[in-house]
Amino acid sequence: MRNIRVVVLTQINLIEMTEIWNRCWRGYYYDMWFTPDQMRAWLDLTQVSPQHSMAIFVDDQIAGFALLSLEGVDGWIAGTCIDPNYRRKGLFTALMRLELDLARRLGLKRVYLEVLEQNPALKIYQSLGFTQIRQLNIYRVHTNNENSKRTMDTCPLDLIPLETYFYNRRSLFKPAWQRREGYLKRHVNTFALINSNGSAGVLFGGDKIPLVLDAWSTTVVGATDVIAAITKRSKTSWSLTNQPDDEITRLCNSRGVYPSAKQYEMCVELT
Repeated sequence: MRNIRVVVLTQINLIEMTEIWNRCWRGYYYDMWFTPDQMRAWLDLTQVSPQHSMAIFVDDQIAGFALLSLEGVDGWIAGTCIDPNYRRKGLFTALMRLELDLARRLGLKRVYLEVLEQNPALKIYQSLGFTQIRQLNIYRVHTNNENSKRTMDTCPLDLIPLETYFYNRRSLFKPAWQRREGYLKRHVNTFALINSNGSAGVLFGGDKIPLVLDAWSTTVVGATDVIAAITKRSKTSWSLTNQPDDEITRLCNSRGVYPSAKQYEMCVELT
């Protein structure tokens, strides 16, 4: 291919970024379509660094992107994708190599990402030095009305300040990037619940039908309490992403509630 160039995202405006984002994620497992305002909000939430993220052009057409977020000496690939019209031409690998080279120059020690287990990009990430840390589970659960009614009057978790929630969680739960403390604190209208001995908790965001942003437990009893709290507030459906194998996932499995998708948390050490 000829006329290939890579630029940093500071040279791309919001409209262009939204258009290439929507083209690249067509047909993905999630509904990833954004309006420009949603794109701006997502970039702010994920703290993508435009001057350290890249777009690749082919003949003056944006063909893909790699987005990098920073936290201390860690980096996170917030998204990387190639337009379906330009795939299987080596652009993805070339773009990722350039992004990792930039991460090294920035002095980052590690770069993380998450990838669906069926995504062909998994093999490319492995070829670039990424190794699997653990499996993360994605839940999309629809609860029937009868189950919801049984939990409406049951919520053994107490409302607590966010700082107390994160203080209790720090020594008990190692989260993936989008469940890290700094990331979660950028959500608006959040409220946290925790059980009496501090071994289980859940964080919600939103008002009318709150989103489940974070959930963790070190005990079976705590997991039962967390699921009861989620069901009570979410009524007939709830979702939970990036959930590692823990007491919550084991409880869900025992109740016949299985992940709708699985992905891998991966990391490359930059030396």
